[in-house]
Amino acid sequence: MAMYDFQKDIPADDGKVLPYTGKPFLNRQEDFHFAIIADRGGSERKGFFGETMKALNLLRPEFTICVGDLIEGCSGLHSNREESEKILKEQSDELENFIGTLDMRFFYVVGNHDIFLGWPGNTLGHEVSKAEWKKRHGENTYYDFMYKDCHFVCLDSMEGRDGRVPVQGITDEQYEWALKTLEAHSDARWTFLFVHMPIDWTSDKWLDFERKINKIDYTLFCGDWHNHVKAVRHGKNCYMLGTCGGGFDKGVVRDDLRYGIMDSVTWVTVTDNGPVIANLQLSGIHDDEIQRCSTTMGWIETPLDYPDHKTVNDGFEEEGTGDGSYDWHFRHAMILRNDEIVVKPDVVIAGDGIIHRWGGFWWYGDKMYPRPPELDTEFFNTYKVLNMGFIGDKNENLLWRIRHGELEGTSPKYIIVHIGSENLKAGETPEKTAQGIIRNVKALKHTAPAAVVKVLASLEEVPGRKEVSALLRQDLAEEKNVEFLDLREIYSQRGTAALEEYFLRDIKKNALFC
Repeated sequence: MAMYDFQKDIPADDGKVLPYTGKPFLNRQEDFHFAIIADRGGSERKGFFGETMKALNLLRPEFTICVGDLIEGCSGLHSNREESEKILKEQSDELENFIGTLDMRFFYVVGNHDIFLGWPGNTLGHEVSKAEWKKRHGENTYYDFMYKDCHFVCLDSMEGRDGRVPVQGITDEQYEWALKTLEAHSDARWTFLFVHMPIDWTSDKWLDFERKINKIDYTLFCGDWHNHVKAVRHGKNCYMLGTCGGGFDKGVVRDDLRYGIMDSVTWVTVTDNGPVIANLQLSGIHDDEIQRCSTTMGWIETPLDYPDHKTVNDGFEEEGTGDGSYDWHFRHAMILRNDEIVVKPDVVIAGDGIIHRWGGFWWYGDKMYPRPPELDTEFFNTYKVLNMGFIGDKNENLLWRIRHGELEGTSPKYIIVHIGSENLKAGETPEKTAQGIIRNVKALKHTAPAAVVKVLASLEEVPGRKEVSALLRQDLAEEKNVEFLDLREIYSQRGTAALEEYFLRDIKKNALFC
């Protein structure tokens, strides 16, 4: 009986059939493993985080690191300091009890539930949670460390969000520190960046930061949105991670990999050729790509020469600058996957919250999910309708979405637009609001030149409504296949049912789908 001693350097047996393959043992001493966990906070589903701790102890990584949001924080507790401090202490004690069960070292990264966002005029929650975090984890909310010649950089996307002023989470001072430490350790075997909120990724400062560090071999991990997404930005892999008990969204009850939604541990093996990544679902094992970013020009994959947000040169005058109100990234990504998951539309409804509610909050035209009951109407049963409505959107937000591909690959024949009300609510002049609406109409016509476009007057009674309506009647009168409509009276009586009846009659009258 042969005994194969693999502790010795045995030469290959030429021509012999052997009961093992010729592949090497994956036992390089330089390789190592670490684990990453994502959001527990944000409508926690009880029980899953404890199971994650047990799984980590079974997996035996050399250390574990998080991407933030491990507590619920003081959301809803903005006015009472004593109560906020009490709640935060209880939550933090509970978290430390969980973390204390781990056999390996654990590294914290700040999330928006760990250090609360705060709101204009009331920063109590932010101040109290920041103090609690520093008391438990030290003064440095961003930091770096070396391990086996690899550089780990943990950023704080909450530092600049004191009451949302400024919106930019990573401050200039933190960017300067990050650039210095990355340059000082540019000879690291590999660099790993960790940050909770990916909102900064669409900012001009983050794009400039990426350009400056592109020469470094790095991989980035973030959380916050509770679903797995991979992007390759400028040749670098960037991963948004899912949950470890955080709330599931988009109407998902259990894991749904089509949306990248699942509870998991991300397992990283560091090799000489960079990291090898696996997502270990609590009910299965998957490779590094749960879903791929839906677009190469929006979030989150962008080329290094991606233009700054105010310098897009495509014949239009303005573009939205991402002022913090634009937070429907998942919805934007789903609309972009228009023929993969969402049906190609006959009719597009585009605009703000009225459009959003009309077309259903979480339904995108998904081929596999049933439509919600409120969309079981003649209008939605007769035509394939794509809902491009986002609650709170202004003119500039809709323009951003049109320019970033939401109608790409479609050929709708009928577009209904309701936009501008939020601009007027924010104090914008009727003249500027009307100009913004016209820019959107031109952008829609540029993207879908064969479509008939119906522009609705504000269905809400907002300041400047009459003035904007008068300007639009005048300025759109000569536009081909564009009609301005004031349907507020019938909408105020019967809501979206009245809109559906009106547009059903109009589409049939124009014989657009014969």
